[in-house]
Amino acid sequence: MRLSYDQASDAATIYIVDEIVAGGAPRSVMCDLEVRDGAVILLLDDDDRLVGIEVLGASRVLPIAVLRGLQ
Repeated sequence: MRLSYDQASDAATIYIVDEIVAGGAPRSVMCDLEVRDGAVILLLDDDDRLVGIEVLGASRVLPIAVLRGLQ
């Protein structure tokens, strides 16, 4: 499992698998969470297995110490 962060879009991706190839997560489901100025999206493969988690507004949702280590 690994985490990547794109500061320009303020989006983080938590990879459950080693890599998500193009088309490797054909389905995404936005979680019904009360996250202010952010969103959590589950990335699912063809068999509806969780392969990743995308966090939008990552700097407002995730601990800043985690993101600092990725920049």
